[in-house]
Amino acid sequence: MRRLFLVPIVYAVAVLQTSLADAISVGHVTPDLLALSAVVWILVHPGRRGFLAAGAIGLAADLISPSHLGVGMASFLLVGYGVARLRTKLDLEHVVAQVLCVGAATTVLVTTQAIGSWLPGHTAVPLGTLLVRALGVGLYTAGVSVPLLLLIGWIREPFRARRRKLAAF
Repeated sequence: MRRLFLVPIVYAVAVLQTSLADAISVGHVTPDLLALSAVVWILVHPGRRGFLAAGAIGLAADLISPSHLGVGMASFLLVGYGVARLRTKLDLEHVVAQVLCVGAATTVLVTTQAIGSWLPGHTAVPLGTLLVRALGVGLYTAGVSVPLLLLIGWIREPFRARRRKLAAF
């Protein structure tokens, strides 16, 4: 059932990403809202196949980007798998840990996409500049994720309290 919510969420995020990119950019840095949605989806919906949802979001990112098809999806799958594995090893229920995870995952994601477009020569920007921009995108996306993660935490709190109460019996 929750997978059905993924399609309208990704569509809305893609529309926001394409329409608001110029309005929310700071220099050459804009938050990657699709990466944010992929990482938040994995953080909110734990499971072994959560990275497949990240791959689907990566396909949507590929469809709206001017680069070649497949680079974004592959990087979303790799980062999604890494976040899903990290979620099994670490407790990522606290907002600070989630924000750090979003920042690191987005930085890695944008870095892999930048290297994927730089290696075949599709961009004339030097690699060092692309890496600095990827770090900026990761930090900016982490900052944008704070209100979203707080809202999700507040919405999920009654369910967690009920689960703890039932576990006490």
